[in-house]
Amino acid sequence: MDRITSSGLRDVLEKVGPAIASGCVNVISVEAIREGSGDRWPRRREQVATFIERAFARVSQPGDIMVPLNDAEFVTVQPSVTRSAALGLSASVLTETLAFFLGAAAREDLRLFQVTSFVDGQMAVQSVDAGQAVAGEDAAPQRASAAAGADSLGPISDDLFWAATRRKRLTSPPDIELDLEMMPEATWNVGARVVASFLLRPAMWLTEGDQPPRTAECGELPPTLAGEVAISGLAYAAELIGDLGVQVALHAPLPLNAITYSTSRYRLLHALRDLDKRVKRFLILEITELAGGLPQSRMTELVGMLAPYCRAVLARAPSETVDVSVWRGCGLSGVTLDCRHLDATDRGAQFRLETFARKAAEASTACVGYGLPTSSLMLAAWAAGFTHLGGPPLSEEVAAPKTMVRLQPADLFAGKRKPKARGAA
Repeated sequence: MDRITSSGLRDVLEKVGPAIASGCVNVISVEAIREGSGDRWPRRREQVATFIERAFARVSQPGDIMVPLNDAEFVTVQPSVTRSAALGLSASVLTETLAFFLGAAAREDLRLFQVTSFVDGQMAVQSVDAGQAVAGEDAAPQRASAAAGADSLGPISDDLFWAATRRKRLTSPPDIELDLEMMPEATWNVGARVVASFLLRPAMWLTEGDQPPRTAECGELPPTLAGEVAISGLAYAAELIGDLGVQVALHAPLPLNAITYSTSRYRLLHALRDLDKRVKRFLILEITELAGGLPQSRMTELVGMLAPYCRAVLARAPSETVDVSVWRGCGLSGVTLDCRHLDATDRGAQFRLETFARKAAEASTACVGYGLPTSSLMLAAWAAGFTHLGGPPLSEEVAAPKTMVRLQPADLFAGKRKPKARGAA
């Protein structure tokens, strides 16, 4: 990402006419932070500017530019992506910045504008509903402003909108609503010292009738709804790989209840068959919501059914106490474990992780630990024999999927991390 001072703003805008015409120049406003800071704003202004620039740098590509417009507005130029992608990335940066400094990104505080023209030294912009963009909906322009003679934009194109998190609302008869959020989480290959894959982790809030929303897991959903969650993950992976050109593997979860129910299985297999070859080359399918007693014959059948449509098939164990060695000979490329529940103060965690890794080695070539909450637990899993690690300490280093990122152990375990994500960008 190129950084340019505000004094060079006019020169920049005069040179990026094609990017403006294609809708890839936007204005991010942090006015809500300035309003909430009161007398503290002069002291906070530099902190906010540094944060937002670093947040933008994490999602930018070579040739992308961020230019301060004033002390509360920043112009982003992203000529190498689509209009919707540029809008989505700017909305993501804005949301992250507001959440860090205000504790939450209220919809009314999301102030995002698309530059429509730059004529005679004056910039015309059009307000965009960034709240719709963050919610994963089509973000249509709202009103034109700024320079006279500005042309009104047509509707935002239907091509890919992507932000760091994908959100979607699903429904199921008679009165079930599911708010689905998918967040890419980096996975570090310990042996190769690279981040070469990301888990597309779903988070869900279920509303049944007049009951208040509650968190849910795929295993408790009706099979058809669990299938829709899986298909949403496949679509997300296809968009990341196909439209944004992501060059890392993506782990897409497939809940067991969606695979075993005939109607949802048919839709899943149909969606898999329709995927482009380029997508399948980077797609890893992960069977989730498994019981410890799933027999070897059934696992072999599932792997055989899914393997033609992806790069690899993984199986997620329900806990670290399950003997996953029973899945040996099934054709699995890896066994995974969600480690978010582990406690760094639990003296027995190391032993359980060692036992799990040893059993996993009998069943497959890879042993993956997701969501390890602390650096000490990541180190413990590494020492236990896990081949791939993921969790907040890693997510602070690698913000979003794009290409392989080289990462040395010292970056995670020796306190040498560059401050990122919600800590300091």
